[in-house]
Amino acid sequence: MRNQLSRPYRLMNLGTASWRNALVFGLFIFLFLLVFQPFGLSTYPGSLWMVAVGYGATCAAVMLFLNGLVASNLPQFFSERHWTVGREIAWTFLNVALIGLANLLYSMAIGFARFSWEMLLLYEGYTLLIGLFPVTVTILLTEARLSRRYQQGSERMNTGLPKPAGTLDEHQNAGAAPSVASSMITIPSENGREDLSMTAKDLLFIRSAANYLEVHQAGRTEMKRHVLRGSLKRAEEALADHPQLVRCHKSHLVNLDRVTKVSGNAQGYHLHLDQGEDTVPVSRKLNGRLPDLLAGRP
Repeated sequence: MRNQLSRPYRLMNLGTASWRNALVFGLFIFLFLLVFQPFGLSTYPGSLWMVAVGYGATCAAVMLFLNGLVASNLPQFFSERHWTVGREIAWTFLNVALIGLANLLYSMAIGFARFSWEMLLLYEGYTLLIGLFPVTVTILLTEARLSRRYQQGSERMNTGLPKPAGTLDEHQNAGAAPSVASSMITIPSENGREDLSMTAKDLLFIRSAANYLEVHQAGRTEMKRHVLRGSLKRAEEALADHPQLVRCHKSHLVNLDRVTKVSGNAQGYHLHLDQGEDTVPVSRKLNGRLPDLLAGRP
């Protein structure tokens, strides 16, 4: 079970997606209460429709607060690189628990309930029963489905994957005409004083982190890591004349000539390079083009 909980998982419910999910879950709560009328709602003297709308809106507001506001202010914690099945379930548990508390406060506000520890446990129990179990099962099934899809796709791409040009020995290139890969590139910094220059073939990948760029450069014996203040967008524009240097993710730019293998899990495809242990994620919008990009390398 521990191994299952530590498996990578895709961050799907944060940012702009939090609005859609909050509205869908709020609508589900509204319909559930309207149809099944738990907590003794059938005895409520007022409009059951209005009460159900209130509960649904309360659930949606809690989800928007957690998955929109809180998540956007904790980027290090909500990083897909470190997100797992266990984190997804725990975060869902927190969502559901706070929704239960908010529902009790709403019930108190409309005069339908008075606070007591027994009432709190009742509301939390109902909310967890309604939300946590089906969501947990869905998370586990989704992880299994996505992992299977991306593992199968990576196996197909790895079959006959050409040897990366960046791994060629120096004597193999002796006497060869200068290529695009051996031309010089410059990665611009924000102030211009930290600009970084190297040959295109030596660039492994660039990762953006807040207002900084982590530039990973191949060395004779081990990878070199440079940090400079700058934006990935400016770096992408500066390297536009080098088709092998591709913006493959919102936070990564990679040298496709250095890719040795593709792997996959529930988060999507990951590129393995010929130097260093870091893998580079691939955005889902690039999934369809990735096989052609790799197959088209020299």
